[in-house]
Amino acid sequence: MGVSESPHPVTRAAAVVSRRVGSAVVRNRVKRRLRDIYRHQRSLLKPGLLLVVTAKPAAATASSQSLLAEWLRLGARLSIFTGS
Repeated sequence: MGVSESPHPVTRAAAVVSRRVGSAVVRNRVKRRLRDIYRHQRSLLKPGLLLVVTAKPAAATASSQSLLAEWLRLGARLSIFTGS
């Protein structure tokens, strides 16, 4: 996950999923799951950030709970949440 400051007050995110993750169907599924996590966690994020999430091949078989746990772990490490 990469983080950068934005001149705009709205936090935005993008998901990058390479061909190494799987077929187009698998890559799109991973992107949808990552966007869903972002949508549900958006209110907890600091304003004015640009986030880039790069999926690893293991994301293709990971459960939604493990993706969320990894999101929370990386987010805490990068201090992107409002309480950190």
